[in-house]
Amino acid sequence: MAKARYFEIGVTCLEVIAVLLAILAAVYVSIWIGLLLLVLLPLGLVSMICNHDAWIVRRLQTQDNPLILPLCTTGFVGRHRRLLRLLPSDPRCRFCMVPFAGVGKVMGIKPSAMNPNYCRSCFEAMPTGTHEREVGVLFADMRGFTSWSETHSSSDAADLVSRFYANANRALTSDDAFVDFIGDQIMAIYIVEWPSLGAKTADIMLAATRRLLDAVRQSTASLPVGVGMHMGKAQVGSLAAGESKNFTAIGDVVNTAARLGSAANANEILVSEKVYEALSGEKPQADRTTLDLKGKAELLTVFILR
Repeated sequence: MAKARYFEIGVTCLEVIAVLLAILAAVYVSIWIGLLLLVLLPLGLVSMICNHDAWIVRRLQTQDNPLILPLCTTGFVGRHRRLLRLLPSDPRCRFCMVPFAGVGKVMGIKPSAMNPNYCRSCFEAMPTGTHEREVGVLFADMRGFTSWSETHSSSDAADLVSRFYANANRALTSDDAFVDFIGDQIMAIYIVEWPSLGAKTADIMLAATRRLLDAVRQSTASLPVGVGMHMGKAQVGSLAAGESKNFTAIGDVVNTAARLGSAANANEILVSEKVYEALSGEKPQADRTTLDLKGKAELLTVFILR
């Protein structure tokens, strides 16, 4: 945790220096030069952090003490994700949300050669291995995609899935969720210990789900979606395949959320009892039932939200 604090303090100091230089330029030279520096210096800092800090990451972290997880815990990653989401445009690093296109391309932001879903720094920072964390997991699945595909071309199917991915990405990444795309479904991981989530994780997941369902309903030529949510302990981190890594969560909580997502009907949200009990304030109206999910030894109590 101490090394993460040093990294955070160092980056924050550089950000403050950049702002002070812009203010000094505005006061003593020209307000337009100051405004230009206020834009260019932070963007240059982002470019440096997202492309060229691999050596810093390697010096500050070890296999047993990765840098990225403490930075998530302190809120550093979440704060910068919220700022980087403001920069246009997609595609983005799935971890820090820095864009590869648009402004990101101008800044020279490049994806990792080992895994193009991540920027070079996030890829270097991800530990090879997993760590147990409390997580919320959300699965959203397009209903009727298999039968729909039988009567449509492969290009139509690709367009449909692309629209679904875009809607899901916009709806879910406005919170501190890590989104992964798997065929005709998506998985979102919420790490409960993040300061922006914490006790509000279940509420945030439900709000994100409703945004997703609204976006899908408003989108033309889209299939309806069913959603499943569960919370619990999982192994969180990256699994290595050769030199490539991919941030994910593994465990029974993930399997259960996936089963709930598959069992949900169109425009239906299935939440486990743990998620429903974790919702704050007045609980939403829901039908309580039990499901015999594939691979589960016991019936699972779930709540159906429509």
